[in-house]
Amino acid sequence: MSLRSTITISVCLLFFYRPAGKKEQLLKLCKKYFPGNYVVLKEYDESLINGMANGNSLNEYVYDIPTVVHEGYHSYTSNHSSYYDSLIVFRINDTLSFSVKKIKTFPSIQVNAIVPDSLQKKIFRYTTYIDSKDKYLVTQQFGILGLLEEMAAYYQSYHTNVALFKYHRDDHGWKNTKPWMEYLGRMASYRYSITEFELFVSWYLQYALAKHRSVYNDITSNKGLKQMLIFLHNENIRLASLYDDNRQEILKNFSKQLVTGDNYIYDKNNHNGTGLYDNEVKEMNELLSKPEHKLYRDLLQ
Repeated sequence: MSLRSTITISVCLLFFYRPAGKKEQLLKLCKKYFPGNYVVLKEYDESLINGMANGNSLNEYVYDIPTVVHEGYHSYTSNHSSYYDSLIVFRINDTLSFSVKKIKTFPSIQVNAIVPDSLQKKIFRYTTYIDSKDKYLVTQQFGILGLLEEMAAYYQSYHTNVALFKYHRDDHGWKNTKPWMEYLGRMASYRYSITEFELFVSWYLQYALAKHRSVYNDITSNKGLKQMLIFLHNENIRLASLYDDNRQEILKNFSKQLVTGDNYIYDKNNHNGTGLYDNEVKEMNELLSKPEHKLYRDLLQ
């Protein structure tokens, strides 16, 4: 075979066997492990995915996928629904959506009036979504409806992270602790994100009762809003249980190497550790169980 023929064949092979792009790889992964997000991710802009998925290989950027899903959810929601319509449609997956009746709202920053400074500082996402002076932020511009969208977006992140346990098990097995440490560390704060937003909604409800009675009445009579909150609350409990089971499986398979304690998980062999945020999960749940949040708990009935 001539050199020219060899070059021609090589060029053809490069053309026909082009490496899959990040979006293509992500969609294949999605179809296998979290198929309910396929429609959202298929529509999401590839350049935005490339910007968030850090690294050159799937094993590098797999940890960024929950963030990609989160932002993809926001993009899909903005393209397929509007806060100016009579009904706002929040898509959960391929078979489930909630239609929430549009209501008059007030900016979430007003909740500052009833939340002690100590709690504002303690809650990780409080400054971002409640104590923000950005009037165009969805949680300010559309109040509780914006909180509902953000809560759903964090559900997508948490749900995706839990589902990716099976990917790591299938791909890495139980040979190396490093990917499992990274997995647990990356998903740690997602574990209490929904509970944080339940607190935000509860404070919003309390302030509405005190200062915006008509808004309070509209919230408590909004069937779609209540149904979505109930769903997300129950899913938060379910995902927490799945996470606990998965973590126990990880610890069981690395029983001689990994230990937990002081809010961390440690590798005894190389002394590496990462935060698990168990204390924060406990604190958020304890806060939500306090008497002042009975209004919210009643809304879930």
